[in-house]
Amino acid sequence: MSPGKRRDMDVRGDLQAEIMAIVWRLGEARVDDVRDQQPARQRSAYNTIQTVMNRLVERGLLERERHGHAFHYRARMSEEEYLARTIGDRLADASPTARRAALLKLVDSLEPSELEDVARQAERVARGRTRAKKPPRGT
Repeated sequence: MSPGKRRDMDVRGDLQAEIMAIVWRLGEARVDDVRDQQPARQRSAYNTIQTVMNRLVERGLLERERHGHAFHYRARMSEEEYLARTIGDRLADASPTARRAALLKLVDSLEPSELEDVARQAERVARGRTRAKKPPRGT
């Protein structure tokens, strides 16, 4: 993915982040659903939410489908996929030294159960890579 394309997948600003969090939580949302999830004192105007959601559609983060008179919006990827892609994109642009240091800092911040999950996954990846490098038997 080119650097310009990667940046289009970024959530820009607090309102976009809030909208994405709401859509991920609800699974599917109309503009009114998003507004209903906002605190009453900080509720954005309908047109503001609609404009931001349409921009998120244009950038490939949301998709929309008309149901009657309203559009229903869904995330094009899960929150986990989005985070992994975003972190991966950032790390891909970093030097090997910075990438390693950043990953180690992330690992340092994990809770014990998260650390166990990461260790198990790292072991699965390592085993898979080892198997992929071995020549087939009988050759």
